[in-house]
Amino acid sequence: MPKIKEVLVLHHSHLDVGYTHAQPILLQLQKNYIDQALRLCEETENWAPENKFRWTCESSYPVLSWLEEARPEQVDRFTRYLHNGQMSLSASYMHNTPLCSAEEMARMLYPVKQLRSRFGIEIKTAIHHDVNGQPWPYSQLLLDAGVEFFIMGINIHFGGFPLTRPNAFHWQAPDGKKLLTFNGEHYSLFSQICNVNAKNTDLMAEGLSKYLHKLESNPDYPFDFAYLTATNLPLYDNNPPDSELAGLIKQWNEEGREPKISFVTPEMLYEKVKRYDSELSVHSGDWTDYWNFGSGSAAKETKLNRRTKQGMKAVELLDAFDPEEDSAAADIKKKAWEQIHLYDEHTWGVFNSICEPDHPNVDIQWMHKAHYAYQANSLTGYLLGTRLERLANNPQQSEEPEGILLLNPSNVAVTHDIRVHSSYSTPGRHLAADRLRNVPMNNEIDHGRVSYGTVELPPFSWRKFPLGGLRQAEPSSLIEAHPGIVREEGEGPWRREVVIEEGKIESPFHICRFDPLTGRIKSLYDKEQEWEVLDPSSPWTLFQYVQETVDPCYHPNHRSAIFPRDVDKGNEGISVWNHDWKARRMTYNGLKAISVERSAHSATLVIRHDAPGVDDLEQRFTFFSYRADIEMRASFHKQDITTPEGTYFAIPLNVEKWQCRYDTAGQFVEFDEQQLPGVCRDYLTVDKSVSVYDGLHGVTLTCPDAPLVQVGDFNFGKEQHSVPRNANPLLLAWPMNNYWDTNFRARQPGFNTFTYVLSTFSAFDPANVMKRATSAVSQVLTLPVISCKEEEAGQFIQMSGEEIRVFDVKPSDSGAGIIVRLINSTERRADATLSFPGRSIEAACRTDVLEQFLAGISIRNNQAFEVQLEANQMMHLLVLFEQEG
Repeated sequence: MPKIKEVLVLHHSHLDVGYTHAQPILLQLQKNYIDQALRLCEETENWAPENKFRWTCESSYPVLSWLEEARPEQVDRFTRYLHNGQMSLSASYMHNTPLCSAEEMARMLYPVKQLRSRFGIEIKTAIHHDVNGQPWPYSQLLLDAGVEFFIMGINIHFGGFPLTRPNAFHWQAPDGKKLLTFNGEHYSLFSQICNVNAKNTDLMAEGLSKYLHKLESNPDYPFDFAYLTATNLPLYDNNPPDSELAGLIKQWNEEGREPKISFVTPEMLYEKVKRYDSELSVHSGDWTDYWNFGSGSAAKETKLNRRTKQGMKAVELLDAFDPEEDSAAADIKKKAWEQIHLYDEHTWGVFNSICEPDHPNVDIQWMHKAHYAYQANSLTGYLLGTRLERLANNPQQSEEPEGILLLNPSNVAVTHDIRVHSSYSTPGRHLAADRLRNVPMNNEIDHGRVSYGTVELPPFSWRKFPLGGLRQAEPSSLIEAHPGIVREEGEGPWRREVVIEEGKIESPFHICRFDPLTGRIKSLYDKEQEWEVLDPSSPWTLFQYVQETVDPCYHPNHRSAIFPRDVDKGNEGISVWNHDWKARRMTYNGLKAISVERSAHSATLVIRHDAPGVDDLEQRFTFFSYRADIEMRASFHKQDITTPEGTYFAIPLNVEKWQCRYDTAGQFVEFDEQQLPGVCRDYLTVDKSVSVYDGLHGVTLTCPDAPLVQVGDFNFGKEQHSVPRNANPLLLAWPMNNYWDTNFRARQPGFNTFTYVLSTFSAFDPANVMKRATSAVSQVLTLPVISCKEEEAGQFIQMSGEEIRVFDVKPSDSGAGIIVRLINSTERRADATLSFPGRSIEAACRTDVLEQFLAGISIRNNQAFEVQLEANQMMHLLVLFEQEG
């Protein structure tokens, strides 16, 4: 490779929302840093171009906060230095985790449009430091937002990076487009290598020489420059601009040392890298994150935030078709989204969260982090409650309700078992304010409550029933519930029963056999496929609880057993994962009770065990007469344990040469084959589901509450480049752990409950799997209706075509019309027709992710329009409706 001719230094503050300071303190500091950077830009404005101080705001969130308070003259200075190239803005909102959904990531890019307009700049680059990856669809969303260059600076502490670094490549998005990507060194490496705090150019030369020798010895490194970033040590994170760095670089250059050192912005780096565009390789696949196993250290709050986002989907749907005129409500929604984003940001707490778990700063920062989840949930709960009240047309005060409202806010048809809470029929005064105490998306489904039959709810639909017309359903039957609710097969109603016998539950779809003396599930049989789902030779059984700890016989210093951290090796990109760490895995100590509960359309096997690490462990397995899914729920009181520990629920599968697909931000990824080389395979963060299958049979595990899974075996710490395809793999739900040695929580005592849904199939069909997973994750929302003389129904969106899904609906930012986001999750081109019952379409067009016009769409008789999506494509639509009257 050519000799390195220059060293490019990008100076920034790495944004951790927490870790170094309590969150409110650091957010204020981050705003101060912008003013400090502006002063340094001004002081060096007339210096030689290579010596001028340049500062990059790597995340837009602090900039937006700064703009809310900045004086006009401050904004003018900021604009000036953006235009002269001394300041730069990244398109990244904050450093997010794979907990983010596709609609959440789309919303995180909206500030790009605002900042471009306000400052008259392009913003073509995005930066993510520290975090170990991004969901594959993020590449597509960045490109759609006009971002052309993506920079990563991964921290391999408990992590890893793909391919080789430093280097650049084209990251191919799911739809085939390519995003130029620089896979950079760990952020702050220039400050570390050059020991800049010593302010000695001889020491700089010594450190830089070693690094450049390594770089120049790499035959695969094509560039004639080195690129590194600088922070302000000893603060690696949340650091201010280094007021002495420009002077030190100026001294280096004026001494005539080589190579020349220059400050750069991401835009300047982009110009350098794209000269080599044709020489760079192309890599397609998910950038699967290593770090997010830490979200299992806050399992209760992670579950809550996932439920919140489901509630917000319903809020956005209702607002799209019945806009809320109240500006205060718009402010509440903005705040709720901000809190959702802040919870899904990568920082959980303080640097000493593990080594000093009882330190007051640990409690302080955790309370702030947890507050994001609870605040988002409560604000969303208020918005959802008020919008459901408006859909029901309920008064603020009334006598008892006459009916019930059901809302299916999801993009799939749902068969819903109607339950009526006893409070609905309480005599006397009823208040809307009283009903708002119940936050619908937080409710756990109670299969034991009286059923009034099942009803089919189309996608994006609602239905009202008079309470007086509902009749209690017969056990294990789908018939004679209510006119219009009867499900038919052929000419007449049909019965499908769940049969309960000693040691056996049989639904129309599965047979579960269990030992009443030990509680062990002996068999799960798929009747349609004539297939035993579980591996009969495994020591584990269906949804078996496992406590995993570091074996003290092998690892006296248990906290460093899995990852004996070495900062120097980390800076060299050398992994120190201990692939052979020894685990101790324990399960039930003994059976406490076993029973079967029966309801009209289901039967639930309830097993209570003594088990290590938890108290009051209860597991519930519900089999339905009307759906082929098996709902599995575990609840327990977690003990206060601060030593390393993981909590699993194991599913041993009876499949041979298996494959696996999981979804991330709504996009299916083939395990191993569609992941970038070197990214995490030991564990996955799923958006909704993971499927394991061979050529004959398979299962899907949908994860509404806890997104972490492992596939194949207990894999944590193995750092596998591919997972062995041994027959009869384990599928592991992994709701909780405290394995991180910093940032994340050391303990999470208290009550927890987690729901998973298991379904079986003969062949993997992405459209069908996504449909079933969406149905399992989305709740039908229920509300009393005060005035309900007769049955009513409505539907917001109708769409033909199985392959294309609506994954987000929202009011347009312009205030006119709605935004509909579509995704084709299959590997083939697909067509769909959209219509909006009861509404005439005035116009429709394609937009980018930021709602900017791309192309018009032909409307058929003001009633419908057709779209075509390529394989794995996302599409964003603006739809305007004719005004009534």
